Amino acid sequence: MPTKNTDYLVELIVSLTKSEKRNFSLMAKKAGRSQVLYQELYNYVVKHGTFDEEDILRKLPNIKKSQLSNLKANLYKQVLRSLRDIHKEGYLEIKAREHFDFAKVLYAKGQYNASLEMLAKVKKLARRTQKLPLEYLAHSFEKHIESQHVTGSMSPKAIVLVDESRAMISELQLTDQLANLSLLMYGKYLQLGVVRSEVEQKELTDFVQEHVPAGLQQHKLSFYQQLYLYQAYVWYYIMLQNFAKYYQYAQRWTNLFEANPEMTQIETVTYIKGIHNVLNALYLSDKAKRFEVTLQKFSRFNEDNQYDLSINELSQYNLFKYIHVLNLVFFKANYQEGVAQADAIAELLRQQPTTWDLNRRIVFHYKLACVYFGAADYDSTITHLNHITNTHTPGLKEDVQCFARILKLITHFDIGDDQLVSYDVRSVFRFLLKMKELQAVQLEILKFIRKIPSILPANINEEFETLRRKLIPLEQDMLQRRPFLYLDIISWLDSKTLGITMAEAIKRRRAART
Repeated sequence: MPTKNTDYLVELIVSLTKSEKRNFSLMAKKAGRSQVLYQELYNYVVKHGTFDEEDILRKLPNIKKSQLSNLKANLYKQVLRSLRDIHKEGYLEIKAREHFDFAKVLYAKGQYNASLEMLAKVKKLARRTQKLPLEYLAHSFEKHIESQHVTGSMSPKAIVLVDESRAMISELQLTDQLANLSLLMYGKYLQLGVVRSEVEQKELTDFVQEHVPAGLQQHKLSFYQQLYLYQAYVWYYIMLQNFAKYYQYAQRWTNLFEANPEMTQIETVTYIKGIHNVLNALYLSDKAKRFEVTLQKFSRFNEDNQYDLSINELSQYNLFKYIHVLNLVFFKANYQEGVAQADAIAELLRQQPTTWDLNRRIVFHYKLACVYFGAADYDSTITHLNHITNTHTPGLKEDVQCFARILKLITHFDIGDDQLVSYDVRSVFRFLLKMKELQAVQLEILKFIRKIPSILPANINEEFETLRRKLIPLEQDMLQRRPFLYLDIISWLDSKTLGITMAEAIKRRRAART
């Protein structure tokens, strides 16, 4: 049975680009005959894309079973070293750490002044990339050298080093506080989605007020301090469904990068995620024109290849772009045309087993299900909903998990499978109750679905109208409107009573609002 380390090795080698493979082969050749065995192992993984121990021992007779474990570990280290060397010019942090290693070696050789000069380079690179922990690491080693040896600069430098140290520690503490707040808020958002009651709203607000450091002056904050603060407020306001404020802080997030263009190269994924949140805020605010303009701009990101995107960065860019390609389908209600895009994205979803996290995969499956539902492709709708409902993941996207079950009930109703609807409605009711998701909207929908078998065909439209009248006021209530973000149930009801497609019903409602 393959171990995690084996999986990591295979994933790493399979992900190598042509230039990275060429660099590794050159490095291995320089190592000489002593390293020929791990190179044979490397060639096997490149060719087969797997690590089958029995097949390796059969096809590579020079490798003994007792050597395999050590060879595998050595190969993993060598590939990582090769990648570090080839990318160190592109990743200034790696270059700074290399200089720090040089400083350590020079110190061990007794070359104290040369070591201090190397540390000065580390600090310069750390400031350039705004990596204060790395600067502090170099600063601490600098203090050690000055305190242990006579370098000719100790007397005037001691006070400067102490003052710098105090200032850096104060900065690090504030950065850590804001980073912790951002992380905690993101965790709450991933678990709960948006607030469901006044009690949750108060708890969230109290939490933020308790954790935001007092007396913050945003114009004096460093790049990362501002970034973490904006991120925390992005998660806070989306959870409150205050989409205007959500947009405001998402825009501040991206503006911060545009004011510091070099950081866009260093934190490309974070910049991309900022644009994603701007688009998401426009989508939730129903700002269709601004959304489309921003999406067109986002789609042209890096078309001039100014960024040398890594596999991870390209994967994350595609992930966010495709989320909003689907959102544009919802904006325009062009579900039939959107099916081709949904099919292509569904295929990409199958091809991305590692780089798209479970949270995003759940969101994708739900959005794809909604596209297929709007196009009346109920088989595909259920296929994608099954990806969510058949794999319960506690503590992650519980809101989407709940609405996937409701949409599945409605889909079975549209198919005409009343028996399955009657059977499943009880289990869905229990699931929502367990997840504390049984609010007024969900309760009204489930009550309606539960009594469907007893409704006479002649009375069904009247029941649709009754449900619609009950839901309309709830759509205007900030704490009750959340379900309408996941499923346009009112347009679905309109499509039933008016005998039109759901797409047409959505277009009519949107036209009536403008």
